[in-house]
Amino acid sequence: MKKRVLIVDDEEDIRNSISYLIKRMGFESALARDGREAIRLLKNEKFDLVIMDIFMPGMSGIDCVKEIRKNPKTKNQKIVFLTVAQVVESGKEEMNKLKPADYILKPIELEDFEKRIKKILK
Repeated sequence: MKKRVLIVDDEEDIRNSISYLIKRMGFESALARDGREAIRLLKNEKFDLVIMDIFMPGMSGIDCVKEIRKNPKTKNQKIVFLTVAQVVESGKEEMNKLKPADYILKPIELEDFEKRIKKILK
């Protein structure tokens, strides 16, 4: 069975681009426009990995992951933060409490992205 990846980003072109890369790597993908939609999907479906944008309107990626970690069913979900921002030390501390599998900066570097995602999903 193929590994499943949930891509959470408020920008449609980024969701679609990441989805294309994930499918090209041989995995399945599902898409969510924001944190609330991601939480709804995670309640009903199982994913091997969530790729989460940090800066989204409504519910940020950080707040979404906090909710995911509170739920016993999803608390161990593998999550990769995808962000345009270099994270300052104080921000890294808060994010590390959420136990992400990795942080990937936008714009992504294709070879590095594929290598890191494959390592997490192996």
